[in-house]
Amino acid sequence: MVDEARAWMCPSGRHVLGQVLRNGSGIRQLLLYRHAVEEAQQEVDVFAIVEGYVADVRCDLCGRMRTWVPGEEAIQQLLAGIREMQNER
Repeated sequence: MVDEARAWMCPSGRHVLGQVLRNGSGIRQLLLYRHAVEEAQQEVDVFAIVEGYVADVRCDLCGRMRTWVPGEEAIQQLLAGIREMQNER
């Protein structure tokens, strides 16, 4: 279940900080750019691929900050992994 990527914008709505897409397992991921860009089509350097929580992502063009919160599917996957580890004990 891979879908099209969409831009993850800074709070001003003018700068692209990364892209959101789903991986093959249906988990939303954030492809976080090293530097914000003004248009989604520009060539970028992906700094990290994030599934979990990331606080205080700062737009280096306007200085505003945004937080990435994992989707419900990522939390469910995490909880399933914890339960599996507990059952192995």
